[in-house]
Amino acid sequence: MSITRAVECLSRGDMACFSASIASTVDSFLKDPASAFASAVDAISAGASMIMDDIMDFGKLDRVHHWLVGLVLLIAGVIALVVAIVILLTKPF
Repeated sequence: MSITRAVECLSRGDMACFSASIASTVDSFLKDPASAFASAVDAISAGASMIMDDIMDFGKLDRVHHWLVGLVLLIAGVIALVVAIVILLTKPF
């Protein structure tokens, strides 16, 4: 599971899947910081791509647009990247 999967579950409104994905992602981050870093970069790139794909509708809130899901994914990816870097710097080798 990854951050991208968690946001996908959130966009469908499946809170059980969302919470399971987040728990799995946190567990994965703690076990393998390098994988966490890759997952965070994946989330950032996917979020940025979704925002760019829907740039013409940016700011519209009449329905769930790709840019909105992309923004959530981008923010989650940046937070995950910071957490992954902290874990990588504090974990003994």
